[in-house]
Amino acid sequence: MSKLRSAVVGTLALVALAACSEKTLTVVDLNQPDQGRALASASDVENLLTSQYRVIWNQTQGTVVSLEMQLECLGMESSTGLGNAESGKSCGLPRTPVDNSINNPSATNKYNPYLYLYRAARSVALALSQMYKPGFGFVPSDPAEYARDLAFGYMEMGVALGNVALVYDSGAVVTYSDNLGGSASPLVSADSLMTISLAYLDSALAYGAQNPAGVTGWGVNDQTWINGWDGSQTTFLQLVHSWKARLRAGVARTPAERAAVNWASVISDAQAGITSDFNITMTTGQPNWSYNPNQMSASTTWSQMWQWIVGMADTSGHYAAYLNDRVNNGVFLVVTPDLRFPRGLHRDSLSAADTGVAGSQNLNSKAILSNNSYPYIQNHKASIDVTVQPEQTSQYNWWRFQSEIANSASNGPIPVIPVAEMHMLIAEGKLRGGAQHDFAGADALINLTRQAAGLPAVVGDSGAAVPGTAVNCVPKVPDPGAAYKAPKCGTVWEAMKWEKRLEEAYTSWGAWWIDGRGWGDLPAGTIEEYPTPYQELQTRLEPIYSTSRQTPGTGTYGL
Repeated sequence: MSKLRSAVVGTLALVALAACSEKTLTVVDLNQPDQGRALASASDVENLLTSQYRVIWNQTQGTVVSLEMQLECLGMESSTGLGNAESGKSCGLPRTPVDNSINNPSATNKYNPYLYLYRAARSVALALSQMYKPGFGFVPSDPAEYARDLAFGYMEMGVALGNVALVYDSGAVVTYSDNLGGSASPLVSADSLMTISLAYLDSALAYGAQNPAGVTGWGVNDQTWINGWDGSQTTFLQLVHSWKARLRAGVARTPAERAAVNWASVISDAQAGITSDFNITMTTGQPNWSYNPNQMSASTTWSQMWQWIVGMADTSGHYAAYLNDRVNNGVFLVVTPDLRFPRGLHRDSLSAADTGVAGSQNLNSKAILSNNSYPYIQNHKASIDVTVQPEQTSQYNWWRFQSEIANSASNGPIPVIPVAEMHMLIAEGKLRGGAQHDFAGADALINLTRQAAGLPAVVGDSGAAVPGTAVNCVPKVPDPGAAYKAPKCGTVWEAMKWEKRLEEAYTSWGAWWIDGRGWGDLPAGTIEEYPTPYQELQTRLEPIYSTSRQTPGTGTYGL
């Protein structure tokens, strides 16, 4: 072969090789995450957007792998000696600091709510980022549907971040314009995070109020959104206002911080909020809406009510004897006109006809027909008594949702925002004085549930005593003037707190703990917020810490 021919052949071979390289087969790995493919259509975006409220609910109230059992113990809402999720440790007196060390005994319980609340917020942010892309999705076909979905997304982001701010000392701000490939957003204080949460809820209200003429799109009746919601625009706007009222009041860690809350705004939102109980229908089917506090009905080992708290309803003198010597007068019968407690002057009786005021509290504990039927509280049988500390061991369990949930295979409605909660937030604001003070208006709201439960109406300002004597008034409280060893009649302020506790119990995440820290009621040393979980700090390469704010001294009730 000549040198020329050899050169030509070599050149052609290189050209052929180059041509082949230009046609290299490219295979898309469909197993790799791809935001563009996953959110390619308006329905994809809407499905992601509207499924996150269920994540928020299930990871705060719906699973035992949560903080709920600890928060119930810390707030004196429930008592147990179990080691599960360190709940027994959280119930114990004296209080112990929170443990945020690596692989601590309840590490998953402390981390999961934080993790999933942020997953929900991030999922919504991804959906919103798609919706804001020019020409994408809903706008040409149905402007009302577009506005509705934006409103729902901003509501979810506000609720997710707001719940983080209620419980943890810090969190990151999530926005739809975040650069997912960049550095993590810095942690900000709970107060700052709550400000963002409330701003997102304002955006939800702004978008939610839009309803272009002649265009429909609010007819949502889908259990993946919020199971049990009527799907209406009106109820949605009320729900958002209710969340704003709850979050704005609840973020306060101390009485001073709660007093400094913008109560005029709380009142305004609560008045624009729900007008009847907002229920979510729990279901064990798919999609699953679950209810963790149902486990509290499993046995007295799991949960019983604090004697220190339920005793405030007693009009027999038993509570007075107990306060004088709680060790030797520990477990006692609460005899009270409050219909949320079982009727009866005896704990048990062999007679099936032993009902009414003079009858058996055990027998009278079973007449529960629905969530709004009395009694809310059960006197359990002595055979299943479980002894914990003297402040906690009682004959009583929370039983209000037994018919709708526990006896219905966990399928039924739960009032996740009771209208009484809104009434008591308004009443609290009105009792606090200032420009919004209205004692008569507050009394009227307190009396709605108080009189329905068989208690006499309250009259007067926040410091006025409830009707009755030191023996028969409800509620009564331990008297600091007697070193907390004798009771005295509570005030209108205490009546407001009593109604909020009994009507809101087990309906929201850490309800009694959140209120208790803001009212100054919690036992000394109770943690007022949780540190950012160590798993998040590890990811950020930041120092891990366990320190948290704790109640500095004796609470309102002497613990």
